[in-house]
Amino acid sequence: MVSGKGQVVIPKPIRQAVNMQQGDLLDVELEGKVIVLKPLKRFQAERWQDYIGIGEGIVDDYLQDKKQERRKEDVYP
Repeated sequence: MVSGKGQVVIPKPIRQAVNMQQGDLLDVELEGKVIVLKPLKRFQAERWQDYIGIGEGIVDDYLQDKKQERRKEDVYP
């Protein structure tokens, strides 16, 4: 049932299956005429070592993009 404010109750077994807690954010998508709710979970490390490698490749990708931009700028007509 949808409330007057557009609120929907997600049954407890489903919330438990995806470990959903009060205050969790949901991504809402429309696929045709089907509403899809996806829980958005932030990465929660238990130890600082768990953060190692999270951003791996981001800096390399950024530098590669900058190099490509510079090559385009350096081309003389």
